[in-house]
This record gives sequence, structure tokens and C-alpha cells, in this order.
Amino acid sequence: MGTAQSALYNWLFAHKNKGEFNLRIEDTDKARSTKKAEKNIIEGLIWLGLKWDGDISHSTDNQSRYTKLLEQLIKEGRAFYCHHSQEELEAERKNQESDKQAPLHACEHKNTNKGKETRGIIRLAVDEKSDRLIVFDDQVRGRVEFQQSLLGDFSIARSINDALYHFAVVVDDIDMKITHVLRGEDHISNTPKQILIYEALGKDVPQFGHLPLLLAPDRSKLSKRNGVTSISDYKKDYLPEVIINFLGILGYTFSKEIISREEMAQEFELSKVHKSGAMFDIKKLNWLNSQYIKKLPPEEFKRIASVPELPDEAVPLVIERLEKLSDVQNFDYFWKEPEYDKSLLRWKNMEVKDIINSVSASIVIVGKIGLDNKTELRSELDKLAKEKFEGNRGAVYWPLRVSLTGKERSPDPVEIASILGPKETQERLNEAKKKLES
Repeated sequence: MGTAQSALYNWLFAHKNKGEFNLRIEDTDKARSTKKAEKNIIEGLIWLGLKWDGDISHSTDNQSRYTKLLEQLIKEGRAFYCHHSQEELEAERKNQESDKQAPLHACEHKNTNKGKETRGIIRLAVDEKSDRLIVFDDQVRGRVEFQQSLLGDFSIARSINDALYHFAVVVDDIDMKITHVLRGEDHISNTPKQILIYEALGKDVPQFGHLPLLLAPDRSKLSKRNGVTSISDYKKDYLPEVIINFLGILGYTFSKEIISREEMAQEFELSKVHKSGAMFDIKKLNWLNSQYIKKLPPEEFKRIASVPELPDEAVPLVIERLEKLSDVQNFDYFWKEPEYDKSLLRWKNMEVKDIINSVSASIVIVGKIGLDNKTELRSELDKLAKEKFEGNRGAVYWPLRVSLTGKERSPDPVEIASILGPKETQERLNEAKKKLES
């Protein structure tokens, strides 16, 4: 969901400014960059309607370009091979931690092995004695600054033919002529390192904008541990327009709460994106979904909810009560015989014989009145309750409801009966009577 929101804001910004929205799969981390993960991203964006310009690109397709530029930086002394072992680096980190120092690696190899080493990881040479502040104007958060001396000589490649994320994204952004990079605020600490790479390569730095993170109800970062985070998990219950609307208003105050993607793009300004994270409120998402569902024409609703057997007459009754699309299965009594235990037919402390009498009387009333005149039908049922059950309407309407639906809760049973029709209604009432008599 966080990726989807970032993608949406990129899409909105690009369309507002008549620019291009690019999709790049940054797959330098081979352990995490699986085909399944890539497929989920692409399918999620397609489902949400966030179409990108041009072809999808992959960082791993650009390795020869990375190698060429790494060789250039090494030759110029801007990058170097570091052959410290993992054990040495880990010991250094622990010592810094115990001394309450910033975790960084100021590597002596940058001054001693120029042109001599061709093994080990490759680091960018950073002046740890510099008093420079690396400053950038974040398009969302304003002025952001980092002290260069706290960055150390950070790694940019595992080897000459295996670039790491920081180096790869900078080179890709340069080659793709990226002007604006909009991403989650958890990337803020990456930005000064990437600025130094741009400078080492002698290239202009793009504009950066860091978006607020989505938060769980406990105000922690939304994750699999505290909430569903994958778009694919929402497809069965929510309309894509709803997810777009919801993600849009989570980090931005638009002129109205229910708003289309195109309307968002017209209003979108980076400077107005919220700076603080927004809580992922599932109740708000469900409410939004219910508003969109209510606007669906019957045939479209039945197609989206995969219930072609639902009678058109029942659609208004159903969509008025839905928050999630899958909840339509709670109304399956409109297209199949209800299954229930006869004990459910009992209203409070009614005797079985009284329930049988109530159901039998309802059969007679439906046969006599029919279902076309719902007002007269209700009047007769109310009259039955008054004359036979001391005005206790539950003694009439509860067995009727359960007979027709097999459920404790449902819309008005008279409305349900009118949709089912007199034949089906009487058959279900007769089946209830048999249950009670068995």
C-alpha cells in the first residue's frame, strides 16, 4: 500500500505538470527482487489504473553502464576498493556503538590502494574531515541538511560488475533524465549519499520529495505485522477507484473527500502534501467503499462482485448494506436455498406449536394477499401479530425472516419475499414448517 501511494503521488504530479511517470524495477538486491514481487507490483498498478509512460525498465539491465562509471570513478580517485573483512567492519561498528559514535566507515584504503586493488567492495571516497552540510530543498518537507563527515566512505558496489542500490538508482535517474524523485520518507537518509554520487559523476541533482509513511493504528509504520499491506489482498473486497481515493486523501487534503484520480491531479501540489504520517484507518476505507458501491449499476455490481445469479431487484437492497464486496455472500439466500437449524426459527421463548402457527398463518396470508401489495401484506402480518401473539411482531416477522434467509439479520423480510416471488416464498415457508414438525 505504501508503494501504491508513492506511485499515485508520482502519477498525480506527472499528470499535473504534463510530465512522464516512469516505472523502474530496482532489482539490485537479488535476494529480495523476485519475479513474484515484480509481478505483484505491476499487476497492482494496472489494477489501480496507474499507467506508466514507456517501457518498464530494470536496474539489472544497466549493469554494463554501472561498470563503466565505477571504473571511471576509481580511475579519478573518487571511488576505491575496500578489502576489510566483514568481521573487521562488524567489530568497528560495535566499538562505535559502545562509544556512542555515529556508525560510519572512514576507510584508510582510499589513500593507500589507489590503482593497486581490484578486489573487495567499492566505496565512494568521502572527506570525513569536511565541515560541509549537504543541503537539499525537499519538495514536501522543506530544507533538509546532513553533515557530510557523518556519512563515511559508503559502499556503492559489491564488485566492479555488481552495483548496489545507491549507485544504480543515481545512474538510472541520470540516464532516464529524471527531474523529480518522489518516495517515502524512509529514504531521506539515502538522499545525501546519492547527492554525493551525483556530484562525483559531475551531474545535476534532481528535485527530491519525501512522502509521509502510512501508519498502523499504534502509529508505527504499517507493516505485515500490524496490518495487511499488499494491494492483492484488497482486490476481492474493494474497488480500485476506492483504493486510489483512500490513498490520495491519506496524505493530502483535497477539496472534497470523494474524489477521482483526475480531479486529484488537477489540485495536486507537492508543497501541500502532509508532512506527518497518516493512520491507515480501515473504517474510513470501508466507508469510502460503501459510497462507491452504492453508485454501481446493477449489472456492473453483479459482474464486479461475481454474483450473476443475484436478481436485479435485490441489488439496491444489497448494496445499501455493503462495505466489502465479498460480503455479498451474506445475501446468498437470494439465489440459493437457505441452510439453517430449526432452532433459529424460535423467537425468544415461543413454543414450537406457536412458531408453527405463525409460519402457517404467514403461508395463508402470502397466498391470499400475494406480494405485489407490500403495504397490505405488512398490514395483514401486523394484524396477525396483534390478534394471535398479543401484538408481539417478532413472533411473526422473526420466523418469516429465518424461513426466507436462514439468518438472524437481513433486510425487511417483506422486501425479501417480494423479490423471491410468491412461489419461492411459500416453498421456503413450507420447508420451515416441515423442519418444525420433524
